[in-house]
Amino acid sequence: MADCRNIDATAQKNARNSQTSRSAGKIALAVVQDVARHLDPVVLSRLRLAALGADKSECTRAMHDVLANGVRREDMADFYIPELARQLGEQWCSDELGFVGVTIGVSRLQAMLRDLGPEWSGDQSARADAPSILLIVPQDAHHTLGAMVLAGQLRRKGYSVRLMLGLRREEVATRMKLTKFQAVFVSASQSEKLETLRRIVDVVKTATLQPPLVVIGGSILEVETEKNLKTLTGADHATKRPDEALRLCGLRMNSQDSINLMRGT
Repeated sequence: MADCRNIDATAQKNARNSQTSRSAGKIALAVVQDVARHLDPVVLSRLRLAALGADKSECTRAMHDVLANGVRREDMADFYIPELARQLGEQWCSDELGFVGVTIGVSRLQAMLRDLGPEWSGDQSARADAPSILLIVPQDAHHTLGAMVLAGQLRRKGYSVRLMLGLRREEVATRMKLTKFQAVFVSASQSEKLETLRRIVDVVKTATLQPPLVVIGGSILEVETEKNLKTLTGADHATKRPDEALRLCGLRMNSQDSINLMRGT
């Protein structure tokens, strides 16, 4: 879920879960449909070599070089890094790249994402009265990159976003009691168990007297219908489109509202 972009959060296979099908082993990503055709292959190659190289400091140099050559930070975060994650995932699924290499590569991409926009990686940029969203990645999930991209996109639009990665249901309940959220987004991969999602939704719905709307998104919608997800988990909505998720929760802001919230005016 992101601004008019299809967020596809999928599961990264690990050693403990080797029986998971290869189709569920794609790495988390957030890519506009067919956007790869419009990305600079030289930039992609430069960043890829840095992410997979022996010297991790090369990532910083590569990132600075790319930005110095005119690529916008937002484009790096929203398109180039997710596209690289997709490529690494495909190479892992085809046995061209090992698990260790993919893990290191994705970890470095995540570090790039944080370095690109420190103000996007935390919740400091939003105004105190900005609409508040809780973004959950289920416990033991390994598809956090897409959620990180989405959180940054929403923050740049002026929303206050609390990103919770792999926390226990009790911790989710505690956070719900401490903060009044206008919506809860759950990022689920193809391999996510519906029972796990149902329990998360149940915690959100029972933690407070006036629970927010819950939207399930991610690549699980490639193997489950929206109707099934809503029926079997209790979620209010299910969609892969972040703009649609915002609309369904009544959180759409016009451009001026977004600018004002970011500026604090």
